[in-house]
Amino acid sequence: MQNSVFDKNIVGERLKILREREEITQKQLAQLLCITQQTYSRYETAKAILPLHHLYALTQYYNVSSDYILGNISHPQAPPQLSERFIQHITIGDFVCLISSFSRKSKRHLIDYVNYLSYQEQLVKKDIQ
Repeated sequence: MQNSVFDKNIVGERLKILREREEITQKQLAQLLCITQQTYSRYETAKAILPLHHLYALTQYYNVSSDYILGNISHPQAPPQLSERFIQHITIGDFVCLISSFSRKSKRHLIDYVNYLSYQEQLVKKDIQ
């Protein structure tokens, strides 16, 4: 397990980002959690620690992982299961293991190529619309 320090500031920032993304007020969220708006505000401003039961409720409400709210990962959605099929007979875990054996240069080339393919996909989507 990594040595990490719990950072209320990150939690507060993430809560605010999620709330603003959903265009919901602190008061509305507080009502969902059965707390006062002032208490919820203290979570966002890092003046109070978010209790576990509220963390769970917020992950369910926003459909994000608790690791995102806690600042352990940078993307709000949970990663796919490693046992899921990536393509044909290769799982995501198999693919990750394969990539991890690449040289640093090959990994960089792979990232560049994936970014290129992503760009091409976006162009195709724009043409369809």
